[in-house]
Amino acid sequence: MTNRTAFITGASRGIGRACALALSEAGARVALAARNSAQLEELAAEIRSRGRDAFAVTIDMTSAESIQEAF
Repeated sequence: MTNRTAFITGASRGIGRACALALSEAGARVALAARNSAQLEELAAEIRSRGRDAFAVTIDMTSAESIQEAF
């Protein structure tokens, strides 16, 4: 996964969080997306503390405007 970026929706908890951690450990840079910015920042800090790259973006996947703003 080196030199790859994964965009993970629902990354603030549950399966999305687990996927973000696994992909970052596999070497991918991760873009973490969800509605809860505090949980996203906490996860991004955890990933960065492991020496990996992480970027948090608040997004509401039910809103076309939110999706457009996120990208």
